[in-house]
Amino acid sequence: MSDAARGFALIDKASRCAMARKGGLAAHQRGTAHRWTPEEAREAGRKGGGVLLRSGDNGRTDRLRGAADALGGIANTLEQIAGDPGAATPGGIRALRESIAHVSDAVDRIERSSKPGLVSS
Repeated sequence: MSDAARGFALIDKASRCAMARKGGLAAHQRGTAHRWTPEEAREAGRKGGGVLLRSGDNGRTDRLRGAADALGGIANTLEQIAGDPGAATPGGIRALRESIAHVSDAVDRIERSSKPGLVSS
């Protein structure tokens, strides 16, 4: 297979963005566009964060930023639950526990990588 640009890759970025914008607007007008619920967005973030944590990226700053972002999401969820205790569904609580576990694992890896003589996993 050739590495030559084909299809949309041949179109300049500004034109691709304009086409995508028109498609998005049309989907919203038809009512077929996807609107993320807070739960879907949280789950997508959790999955994406998990992929980044497993990617083997050794950038300490990136790991710290990822842990901070995850903690921010956890804090937002806790604020929602505090404002509306009925929002604490079993699935939401489970997702919150999983997020906390992922952050804890990330912090452990950061701690291991910052101590001399310890091997990071």
